Formats: sequence, structure tokens, C-alpha cells
Amino acid sequence: MSFSTLPLVTPAPQHFAAGEGECRLHRQMAVHTSDPSLQALAGFVAHSLALAPEGSAAAPALYLALDAALPGPEHYHLLITPQQLTLSGGGVPGVFYALQTLLQLLPPAVSRQGLPERGDCAVACASFRDGPALGWRGMHLDCSRHFFPRDFILRYLDLLALHKLNRFHWHLSDDQGWRFPSRRFPRLTEVGARRERTVQGHTSNPDRRYREQPHGGYYSEDDIRAVVEYAAQRQIAVIPELDIPGHAAALLAAYPEYACGPRADGEPYQVETHFGIFPDVLCPKEETFHFLQQLLEEVVALFPGDYVHIGGDEVVKTAWRNCPHCQQLIRDQDLRDEDGLHGYFVARVAGILEGLGKKVLGWDEVMDGDVSRDTTIMCWNSNAGERALQAGYPVVMCPVDRVYFDFYQSTSLDEPAAIHGLTPLRRVYDYHPATPAGESGRLLGAQGNIWTEYLATPEAVSYAALPRLCALAESLWRGEGRQWPDFCRRLPALTSRLRQLGYRVADSHCKPLLTLDERRDGKLRVKVASDVPGVITRYTLDGAAPDAASPACTDWLPIEQECLLRATGQTPDGTLYGDERQQLAPHLGLHKTVYRWREEGLQQAPELALLTNGCRGNGRIFHYHEWAVCAEELADIVVDLEQPQVLTTLRFNLEAGAHRRLARPAAIEVLGSSEDQQWQTLAHVDGATLPADGAVQLDLGALRLRYLRLRLDNSRRYYSPETRQLERMPLYLDELVLT
Repeated sequence: MSFSTLPLVTPAPQHFAAGEGECRLHRQMAVHTSDPSLQALAGFVAHSLALAPEGSAAAPALYLALDAALPGPEHYHLLITPQQLTLSGGGVPGVFYALQTLLQLLPPAVSRQGLPERGDCAVACASFRDGPALGWRGMHLDCSRHFFPRDFILRYLDLLALHKLNRFHWHLSDDQGWRFPSRRFPRLTEVGARRERTVQGHTSNPDRRYREQPHGGYYSEDDIRAVVEYAAQRQIAVIPELDIPGHAAALLAAYPEYACGPRADGEPYQVETHFGIFPDVLCPKEETFHFLQQLLEEVVALFPGDYVHIGGDEVVKTAWRNCPHCQQLIRDQDLRDEDGLHGYFVARVAGILEGLGKKVLGWDEVMDGDVSRDTTIMCWNSNAGERALQAGYPVVMCPVDRVYFDFYQSTSLDEPAAIHGLTPLRRVYDYHPATPAGESGRLLGAQGNIWTEYLATPEAVSYAALPRLCALAESLWRGEGRQWPDFCRRLPALTSRLRQLGYRVADSHCKPLLTLDERRDGKLRVKVASDVPGVITRYTLDGAAPDAASPACTDWLPIEQECLLRATGQTPDGTLYGDERQQLAPHLGLHKTVYRWREEGLQQAPELALLTNGCRGNGRIFHYHEWAVCAEELADIVVDLEQPQVLTTLRFNLEAGAHRRLARPAAIEVLGSSEDQQWQTLAHVDGATLPADGAVQLDLGALRLRYLRLRLDNSRRYYSPETRQLERMPLYLDELVLT
């Protein structure tokens, strides 16, 4: 099978053979099946194609059948001839996936409104034999941080179905809002479903601002039934998540009696208006488990699937540490510590759910309490998947650095605000869950996650999901046989289809990403390129906006003087995408070693090499991996120039520019030394006098120095909504430019 001859179907099929001629589909077609288990799907097919209620016997006819010879229930065979279309599956899901492949062969309008009222649609004759590499292929959606109406949830399910994804992980509770309806505990929605305001900008900004407008909403029982039914018609299992025992601020705002006691700051429990990790946790007392028994009975009544997700992540255990009941429980149950208490809590809730006939899912932190091996672990932290598989747990993979779709899609300045992180399309496509030898049987599959702290609208969610969802779907379906160039060949047709179906789709994959030559040989070289074949990167080095006449970047660019590099991606049709900007600065300290100063001597600090890599951070979106972090109260940094140099100025930035504000030092001191490390003060700046844009330039007096020492006083305290007290915030530095 040549990839160049594959039809424009995503995920790409495992096996495809072109036939001769074409089949012309029209509304008078008849749907036939002799299998009772396919009757409902036959009706769904007729509805999807808008077939006449009484189809004629005229060709072509459409046949649905089960084929026990196929390897599994999700495998299918789609055979298209001039006279008929046969959709065969190893089970009902396989027949449904054959339909999804057929729909992608037809114009997008057919997916919206069925076949045309007049005329027909032609599709080339072909044979598809196809099936998934992994059984669990899912997507997650956080509806707590921002609430999304039922209609959007249904459209989200349409996306999953189109891409042959079969799990919808529905995150229904968190600190910022409770979305599940409870008749037994009405205050969960009366109080817990609404927050009075929402932090604006990044929640970690030191100068927080707010949208002074309530945000809320919850799903009715009818909403949930409609979502579950709609998903089932599309062969998607819905997995509800109620996050406990942490991430429980909204729950405790409604029912504070299930906490260990009053909040440590004396304030009443409230639905959180910030984002982050908070100390509000459920207390593992019998009253709490009785409450959860009654609540989970309501959950199980509305969600007929096999699994209920109980969260279990990011549990701040301070309240347990200070709670007499918790400490006595640790002693009575021989639990060792609060991690053991976490495992005890999860085990108690798992027992409730198992008694209700459900399997338990939890985030990978539940392993810290050594929970039962019957618990399915959803692994998001680094190395958690390997650890869970080796410990004998069933595992669903969702690594934070590969499939979190709330992260940025490119570093281009025109990207909308995101939480942090960077997961470009190619990085998603290249991800496929790997298993240690002998552990593959416990790997169920993987899913993508969309957290919505900074995604407030359906359009924002759609932009974050697409086309990364498409890339993940192909990886999980196609497995090791997938090929990035072929995915890119099909991508324009797919994104066009999605837009015609009304979804907002990102073009970030066409935007160039900058790569820095890591040789650290005293020469600054960069490359800017898109991962997509055929996209030309146009660039300038004078700060002007590049256009179609600008030079193309085809190799490493030597940077010999300070400049502002700007780059954009040009697709074959001439369209320009992106606004990549990078201040580049070859200077006397380029690639020199940076140390932390200690009384006992200079301490190696490879993490501070970012300070002399030639890349400045201003005028860009803030990305953690581009900035050196100083978390201590007094940051004391030394640059070794290796031999004395005449230094006139030091420049660095304390702010990036887009979507984020950073903490400022209380004071800055610069010292210099020749070979003997006898330090003399060169400059001192009060933090209150720093410029608003965070650009610092200090006169060094044209002294001949080998060592330059920068001391940052980080004694300022800012109110932390997460700890509810004054805390230091990390300081971030970009590049120590020495001239």
C-alpha cells in the first residue's frame, strides 16, 4: 500500500486497496441488515445519510453485517463497488467505524445534512480493512474550571466519533465548580456550581486581576442522559470524574462538615476563583464515606459505563497532618503516614464503587498510597506509566508533556493565552504509548486531556483540540505504521472538513519553531522551521515582518550581532502563518559557565546555562523552559568569563511580554572580580525603581573582569491563593548579556 495513494481519511486505515469505477450514493438507497444487533445502527446510518424512509431497491444498496472472522469488535471491512456498499465489523463498533470512514470519503456537507436532496455523491470503489492498535482511545474535557453547555458536549462527541475515539472522560468537579446534579445533596449545585468571580490573566501573576462576574452552571439529569445516549450511539463510553479527596473546594463550600475542620485562615470554604492546587480536602471520617456512598449511588444511576474516575491527584495533606482524627486513623490502621491515609481513602471509595458494580480509575498519585492492583491508573506525571505497569496496575497513558492540549501549540506571538507548556502537533503525533517488556497486556491505551483554566469558550476548546486530537487519534489507531509526511498530506483536507463542520481549527503546525544549536562553542546559530513538509520558513533579522519575498531558512543561521529574528511559515498556496520572534544576542558571556555562589566555593549549576545561550526572553510568550528560575531568598549567580574582559554593561529581562507577568526582586546587586574573586560592587538597584517592562541595563564602568556576580534579593512576599498566606515567588531571568 503506497501512502501517496491513501484516501484522505484520518486515522489512516491499516489496509487499503483501490478498486475500479465509482459508487454513486443517493437518498433513495436502502439499508439492509439481517442481524438484530445492527438494527439500531442501521437507523443511525439512514439518519446520518438522510436516506428516504422507504429506500428503493435501486442500486446501490448499503449492507451492514457482522463478521466473526475479523480480529476484534472494533475491526471493520468497508467494501465499495458500483452496485453496493458493505460495512462489516467484528462487532457493532466496527460497523460504526466503517461508516465513519465512508463519511470522510464524502463531502463535509453530507456529515451536516446527509446526502443531497437532488443528485448524488460519487465515491471511488475501494476496500478498507482496518482496526485499532489500542483499545482505549480517549479524550478528556474539564467542565469545572469553565462550564460548557450540553450542545457543545454533543459536538465534542461528534469529533471523537469522527476520529474513531471511544472514551469520553468528563471532568465534572474541581475547586472552581461542581457540575453533577444531586437530588440528595442539592447544595452541591446551589452553592458549589457558581463562583463569584474569576482571576484574569495567569493565576500565577503577582498582580492578579479579576473578572467581577459570576461563572457557573451544572448539568441536569436529562443533560447527562442525553450525553450518555448520544455517546453510546457513537460507540463512546462516558467516564465521569468527581475529583476527591483533593480539588474539593466547591464540594466543601456546599458541605463544609466533610472537611477536617475550618479553613486554616479562618475564612469560610468557597468555590475557588483562582486556579492551582489548594489545601481543601475531604476528611476520611465515617460521615464522609456515608456521604460519598449516597452521592456515588446517584452517579452510578446516571452513568451505565464500566468506570467511575475518582481523581485522587494533587492532594495537599496539610489538613490531614493537623487533624487529630486523621492522625489517630493513621495509627489505628497502621498506615505509616498521610500517603498511607491517601491510599486508605481511595480504597474506601473504591470499595463503594465496586459494591455498585463499577471499576475505579484514579490519577497516578493514588499509587503513593499503594492502592489495590484492581485500580486503573491514569498516568500523567513523568515515568508514572512505567512505574504503574511494573507494579501490576492496568494503565491509561496521558503524559503531561505529550497529550495535554491546553498547552501552547507553538511559540508564535499570535497564539492565544494558555496555561504553560508546549505540545506542537508533531510532538503529539510522535507519541505512542511504550510498555516495558512483558507489560503490554496491562496497557489499556491512552487519551488526550483538555483542562480549561484558560479556555473559557467552546471556540477556545476547539482551537486547543484541533488538529492535535486528530494526530493523537491516528497514533492510537494506526500505531507504529503511521507516517508523519502522509498525515501532513491529508491534513489540509481534514482541517478544511473540520472548519466546514463548524469547528475552530488551529494553524499552529504551519508556524515555524526556533531551534538553538546546543554546541556551546562560542558561536550562536539558530534554525527556524515548521515540522510540516512543504512549508517554507521566511525570516528577517532586522525586526521587520517577513513576507513572501523574505529569505527562506534552509540551514543553521549564524548570528554575529544582536538582532531581532522574525519568522513566518509560508504554505504552498502562499499563505503566511505565525509571528515567531526571538531577540538574539552574541555577547562576551556567550556559552560561558554559570555557577551558584556559595561560601564554600562556586557550585555547578547546569540549569543556569540558559543565562548564556544567546536567546533573550523579552517580546515573547513566556515559556518556563526558556527562563532560568531562582527560587531561593537570595539568588547569587556567578558568570565565569574564563579570562579577564573589559565589561561596560549588563542587560537582562525580568518580564517576557505576552500572557504572563513575573515577580520582581526587592533589590539587585552586581559585583565583579578579577582572578582572585575579591568582589567589588559595580551596581545596586532598588526593586521599586525597575522599569515597567522589566528590561534591566546596568553600567559596569568599563572594568576588566573575569567573574561577574549577580545577587537578586527575593525577599518580597506575595499573597498566595493556594497556600492562603504570604509566600515568595520564583524569579525568572532570560539572558545575562555582557558587552
